[in-house]
Amino acid sequence: MFTATQKSKRRHLVSTALLATALAAGVTATAPAATAEPVSQSARVVAQASWPVVKSGQRGVDVETVQLLLTARGYATGADGIFGSGTAAKVKQFQKSRGLAADGVVGPNTWSKLVMTVKQGAKGPAVKAAQRQLSDNGFAVSADGAFGPATAEKVRAFQKAKGLAADGVVGPNTWARLVNGGGGGGGNPGGGKLSDAQAAARLKAAGITRTSSGNCTDRNRKNCTSLQDIRVGTIDGVIALKKNSGCKVVITGGTEVGHAGGTYSHWNGYKVDVSRTACVTTYIQKHSKKHHKRGDGAWVWRVTSGGKTVIDYADENWANHWDITYY
Repeated sequence: MFTATQKSKRRHLVSTALLATALAAGVTATAPAATAEPVSQSARVVAQASWPVVKSGQRGVDVETVQLLLTARGYATGADGIFGSGTAAKVKQFQKSRGLAADGVVGPNTWSKLVMTVKQGAKGPAVKAAQRQLSDNGFAVSADGAFGPATAEKVRAFQKAKGLAADGVVGPNTWARLVNGGGGGGGNPGGGKLSDAQAAARLKAAGITRTSSGNCTDRNRKNCTSLQDIRVGTIDGVIALKKNSGCKVVITGGTEVGHAGGTYSHWNGYKVDVSRTACVTTYIQKHSKKHHKRGDGAWVWRVTSGGKTVIDYADENWANHWDITYY
């Protein structure tokens, strides 16, 4: 029988002998798993990035981005911004090819495989997708599919505003911030997007309420009033309306389906509908200029600054609300 001290010495001698044998045979010793090379900081950022979930029934720039990236990956898809059965089928094909669960839903795992790095000199649908996202985030650039100096400049401006390395290259981290928005900053206060909960909290703190005929906040139901993916600039604008007018402000329409499309649309977070009270109407007409009549008969009252349109107030009196666009 060996004492504890003798056992310890014996194990040490055996380990030393085995190591010597391995070295003599030209074998390199392997470090313990705990000391393996750590994951890079950039890899951690990508893995932890907050990606939106895009699925059947949705519309907008994020859907168009998915469609353009699918095409860039070899799964040609019409880029109409509508997530229909055809887009779902292409997503499933792509997911299957990458060993992902083929559920047709573009979540974090699918996004991380779908995006591709693009930089100056690149051309094609992936570049166009990046350009559409830049414009959608408030950094307007022509979506021509050619990554030139103008696009690089806008990318750097966006990256700087979001606290990213301003290298002008659209890699995974920049893609994640583009498709998810994520808070205004820098010189682009209206570029970021908010979750429904974030927007609701800010409005509540300012004394602003919202109503819906369906008493719901689901973005994909037209009788709901959703604030999901509304822009920081839009929320700031409504809060400013409340503060400057002293009126009671009630939001009756947000980013839910059922409104007119276009870049500066409800769905893309630029618009809200506000109850048409006498107080709100008086303030708007006193602090803006009557500009033009829309095709649907609504008069538009406009606020400009530096020659640019800042706010459009459309008087949808038949629906008893003001349709407000914050540019």
